[in-house]
Amino acid sequence: MSSQPRKPAPAQPPAAHGSDRGLRADARRNRERVLRTAQQLFAKDGLGVSLDEIARRAGVGPGTVHRHFPTKEALYLAVAVDQFKQLVAQAEVLAATGGPAALFTLLSRMMATGAENAAVKSALVAAEFDLRTAAPDVAADLTRHVGDLLDRAHAAGAVRHDLTVEELMALVAGAFAAIRHANAETSRKRSAHIAQLILDGLRPQPR
Repeated sequence: MSSQPRKPAPAQPPAAHGSDRGLRADARRNRERVLRTAQQLFAKDGLGVSLDEIARRAGVGPGTVHRHFPTKEALYLAVAVDQFKQLVAQAEVLAATGGPAALFTLLSRMMATGAENAAVKSALVAAEFDLRTAAPDVAADLTRHVGDLLDRAHAAGAVRHDLTVEELMALVAGAFAAIRHANAETSRKRSAHIAQLILDGLRPQPR
């Protein structure tokens, strides 16, 4: 028998009770209402808000919340994935209607979303949940849209020529950490200022 210690198993995301696949229209609307309410309350009041309070503020019964999200962790993950989906939808609109500056518009929204949901993201990180693992298709879609907008900005000379999409996504993640380090999560003005400093560094440098 080997005396080598076992490696800890990687953290698994909470059970996917938060999926809206196969739900009736009314159940889907209730789930959406709970997600929006939870996102607002977590951003405003922190993660200590109870599931019952979320249910009350969403105008649904406690059983509805517990049925879709049996644990706080499941709700945290669902809120974060939902934010990813909203950003993908915004990226699709920008790709269809925006010019070279669309990249900066999307990045600003990504950083603002991250700042508003810093508490949720911190809870997931602490629990060793990786959104790229929990929702790989959504994360890949967002990265692809960012890459497409980056290509457009490169072609127009609106962004540094040496910037890659991998570096760009890393900088967005770094912006979340910078905003959290500065205790600026609850100040839109301060978090936006930090985000703008990062975005300014992406623009072409004077020769």
